[in-house]
Amino acid sequence: ALPGLEAPPAREFLAAVGAAPIGKLGWTDVARFAALGIPALNFGPGDPNLAHHKDEHVEISKIRDGAATLHRWLASV
Repeated sequence: ALPGLEAPPAREFLAAVGAAPIGKLGWTDVARFAALGIPALNFGPGDPNLAHHKDEHVEISKIRDGAATLHRWLASV
């Protein structure tokens, strides 16, 4: 599914992230939202190549960084 990168909330969120968006392989709920015409993005820490594998893990510092990004964005709206 194509993400809603042009929607104002998405642009504001990407500004809070401070990095260019990258594609994600695999199915996510973004596809459901896109089918309904609702812009959506995937965001979160971790390596998607490890998802649903025995050695899947996320470093605590990346979880904290992700939470700080969400807080920064939510505090700005």
